[in-house]
Amino acid sequence: MPRLANAVVSNDFATYQLRRIGLPPFRGRNLPEEQALALQHALHSELSQSTPFEIVQLEDADLAELEPSDPYRRGWYKPKTIIGLSQRYSLDGILFGVVTQERFFPPQLLSLQVDLVSAETGLVIWSGAVNLDASDERVVDGLRLYYSAQGDDDEDWHVALLSPERFARFAAFQIACLL
Repeated sequence: MPRLANAVVSNDFATYQLRRIGLPPFRGRNLPEEQALALQHALHSELSQSTPFEIVQLEDADLAELEPSDPYRRGWYKPKTIIGLSQRYSLDGILFGVVTQERFFPPQLLSLQVDLVSAETGLVIWSGAVNLDASDERVVDGLRLYYSAQGDDDEDWHVALLSPERFARFAAFQIACLL
């Protein structure tokens, strides 16, 4: 499997006690709501399979009364957002996902950044990013391997080149492999 994602881990990551992690819907400029939810569900599914954490899917309504953060542009998370979510849902951390680039028609393009913010300190303790371009041969090889391992027929992986949901699932897998 080609490694298409990368991650930055804080030096003290192992000292954090992480059990319950919140996962709000993805954000992104001009990101349709159905795509934001599909990405959230894909990451939830992949993380549930590959990590020991309890992943709590949050909805936009759960964030309604909280001060929104715009970390991708500002470079930091507002403490009131982190404190509010962590207290309301008994979270040890929050995974914030941002779509930084997308093209949901062939050849698909999807770039994601996911930050794990500690509820204890409000600091980013893990950050993962993936940039997938369906015209890149490494991405095509990865899709073929991933969907073959899922039990799909040898040619079913081609659907992922056309389906934004299946392409997003592969992106979520790449990120989840690093957490």
